[in-house]
Amino acid sequence: MIIECTNDNIKTVFNYIGEDYGKCLYIFIDLKKYGLDDDNFNVWIQYNNDKICAIISEYYNGIQIYSKFEDLIIEEIVKFIKQKDVKTLFSIKPIINKINEFLPNYKQETGIVGELKKLIFEPNVHAYSAPISELEEIVKLVSEDENIGKPYGYDSLFSQYYERKTSNFGRNFVLRDKINNEIICHAGTYAELPEFAVIGGVITSKQYRGKGFSKGTLSALCHQLKSENKRVFSYYYIPSATKMHTSVGFKKIEEWSKLSKID
Repeated sequence: MIIECTNDNIKTVFNYIGEDYGKCLYIFIDLKKYGLDDDNFNVWIQYNNDKICAIISEYYNGIQIYSKFEDLIIEEIVKFIKQKDVKTLFSIKPIINKINEFLPNYKQETGIVGELKKLIFEPNVHAYSAPISELEEIVKLVSEDENIGKPYGYDSLFSQYYERKTSNFGRNFVLRDKINNEIICHAGTYAELPEFAVIGGVITSKQYRGKGFSKGTLSALCHQLKSENKRVFSYYYIPSATKMHTSVGFKKIEEWSKLSKID
């Protein structure tokens, strides 16, 4: 049975999640940030004989699914997805694998969700937390990357970065070239709560890659976050990103998958 969450049972959802943030980061983040007052954000609880077996969140037309013991009722979840005509779906790989069997018109991508356990790469001492006045230059760098920023476009990215910055929901660490003073590397947070932060937008200009700048800048950001007693998480999908995160000190929590509807 799937029941829509109300303000009366938000606490039930948080109690069910506990501190298992890594497997449901954005469910936890969005519920903390928006509550149930945002028309674009909704949460449902799946029960099996009065026992919670899954949490489902929807933001616009993308959903995330969390099941602490992976005992969700798949057939009911699939029916829910089809009824809502969900375009994108996220969860840990074992859950997505079960769902994907019933959704042949969806494409699956898999990466890793990791957590920084111990910082093992020396922070670059020249990397610093950039003020809002440097966002235009930061977004220009990120928006030129084929995988990280280009699909969104400059204007959309700038709006996202500006909103995060002004609401203290994200920060941006940058590294500049010592000669021409251009930003050559960026590492940021895409979400922050008192409990934890989620890394995003780690990128180095093409001509500066392979020199450890991304690792040094990411490490500087992580050092500051850890000094604030935050747990630090990140998603990464390609081998080079996995290698970089591992070198800094991230450990794999679980494989993380995305299902996208094929039009």
